[in-house]
Amino acid sequence: MRPRIKILNSVFEIAHVEFQTYDISNHKLLFSSGLAHRMLGYSEDEYINLSNDFYKDIVHPDDFPTVQQTVDKIKAAKSGDVIEMTIRLLTKAGSYIWAYSRQMIYDRSADSRTFLVIREVDDVTKLIEIQNELEEKVRQLKIVSFKNSHLLRSPVASIIGLVDLIDEQGITSEHNTQIFNFLKEAIVKLDGVIHEINDAARV
Repeated sequence: MRPRIKILNSVFEIAHVEFQTYDISNHKLLFSSGLAHRMLGYSEDEYINLSNDFYKDIVHPDDFPTVQQTVDKIKAAKSGDVIEMTIRLLTKAGSYIWAYSRQMIYDRSADSRTFLVIREVDDVTKLIEIQNELEEKVRQLKIVSFKNSHLLRSPVASIIGLVDLIDEQGITSEHNTQIFNFLKEAIVKLDGVIHEINDAARV
């Protein structure tokens, strides 16, 4: 596979992809064209040393089962199958980034011990952060909607009922009638605002 690697290296150096030769049986990276280790800030030697046991030292512990599932898919993959994976990886600086990859088997040894894998790798940390922020905003809106519907709407409905009852009984004093009309108008406006908040939360 080495001649093919040399040919592919000149092509993939200018693209946002990399290719790796991986010893599946011994869980060891044999060769990488370099995109991933540059993205993470490691030297080539450091990245190869960190590849032991399917990069367990730099994969976030919560995401390692995803790596193992992906390896199983790669082993069973047919030519042309694309396998996707999103996991957190530890950078040399000590922080985790979210990495999205699409991998495809380019070639494998006759005994299926060694795989040449073509991978497209992207740092999607910002996208994941935005997604998490949006999910948090939606969660907050649901809380607001619940409080608006159940904690605020209920007493307002009770007040509206009392106002209607007073209105049916009638008020004789002109001054009290004026106050009552102001109160009724304010309640109607507040009820309208509550409905607007509910409608906005649903959207």
